[in-house]
Amino acid sequence: MASISALPPFHLPTAMNPHFYPPDLALELRARWPALASVGSLALPPLDILTQLISVAYQASLLREESRPVSFRLALLPASLDCPHLLEFETPRPYDEQEIRRLSPAVQAPRTLLAVRLGAEGELQITGLLLSNHDWDQLAELPHPSGEPAPTALLLQVRGPGELVFYAGPTRVLTLQRGRLDGHGFVQFPLAWSRGRFTEAIDFVHQHLGPSPVLEVPALHEFLMLLAQHVVRRVLARVRAGGHGGMVVLVPTASAGQCVGPGATLRPKYKLRPAHPDHQYHALLLRIIARLAELGEVSWPRYQRISDAHLAELDVEVGQFAETLADLMAVDGALVLTKQLEIVGFGVEVYAPPLSLESVYRALDVDAATLRAEAPDRGGTRHRAAYRLCLAEPASMAIVISQDGGVRFVHQQAGQVVFWEQLAL
Repeated sequence: MASISALPPFHLPTAMNPHFYPPDLALELRARWPALASVGSLALPPLDILTQLISVAYQASLLREESRPVSFRLALLPASLDCPHLLEFETPRPYDEQEIRRLSPAVQAPRTLLAVRLGAEGELQITGLLLSNHDWDQLAELPHPSGEPAPTALLLQVRGPGELVFYAGPTRVLTLQRGRLDGHGFVQFPLAWSRGRFTEAIDFVHQHLGPSPVLEVPALHEFLMLLAQHVVRRVLARVRAGGHGGMVVLVPTASAGQCVGPGATLRPKYKLRPAHPDHQYHALLLRIIARLAELGEVSWPRYQRISDAHLAELDVEVGQFAETLADLMAVDGALVLTKQLEIVGFGVEVYAPPLSLESVYRALDVDAATLRAEAPDRGGTRHRAAYRLCLAEPASMAIVISQDGGVRFVHQQAGQVVFWEQLAL
């Protein structure tokens, strides 16, 4: 049973107003920084410089660039740090919100950051673009094949209006969401939500490909799970970019007929016939695994490298499949998939009884070993529908995307409805 935890103590600006603003964030960041033994000699700048860095980034987060909310990543680089992957400007640019707005389209890739340094007069300057070669805001369990570490610097990600995430190198230190410090959002895919949930196709793979030394069960299990996570990430990124929100529900393949239908918990307006075998996700999966087997290694790192032309073509098909799922989520109602990522229906309405529990539980870690009780009515309509669904159908899982871009993973665990708040995808 997971333990239930109280909120960790935070520095609150005032007793009457617990919202955090740049000066409060600078103080809180400095208070947390020394406890991170892993960052070694990495030091923060003086408080006034740190406050300015945060204040300008906060203001930039409130702007829009060609109708899109401004989002970006930046690294505050020590003057002594050698950066071989820095695209350096001939003349440094001023560190202000309008300059960040103009440059933000150039730093949308997870590995590209604005490089910020102190000038000769002690002023903050944007000195170029840092190509980190590291997906530092992605899965911590899956380092880039190069093995290169995240930049040794203060890293700041701005995800949207007033949403700031601070890192010391690869270690997340502080997160601001909706004006408050939220220490329980995650950049990692929630492990307890997905572990063992996307491996239903393993018998299908062995049946069609036969025994092979490169198809050992543990490695194949891991690959099936991580490729499914990859697809889900691409779907959610597309939905968030569209700004329309939505919900995707995953149900066991064997019980899809019982929980999806006219009189079932999940009632689709558009229920699909089973797809042609060549058009199903696990057929694409089979082709990917077969090609990896031909290359001698069925593993996620090998797939990520995609140095093979045939594998690159298959990855394009993965992206097209993810785009199709995202488009279906734009229709009012939920999208329902099996845990083999086969489409059951969309425009689905959830018919589940009212919650009989007084609380749902926020996971405070990726394994949901520690939980915090919250009232079920704190979320929106989609969130409450997901809670009711997971209570009524214990084997189901749900992902809710809010119109503001928030992502919440939900499932039932030991009789409790548990959710994870996601920070980056």
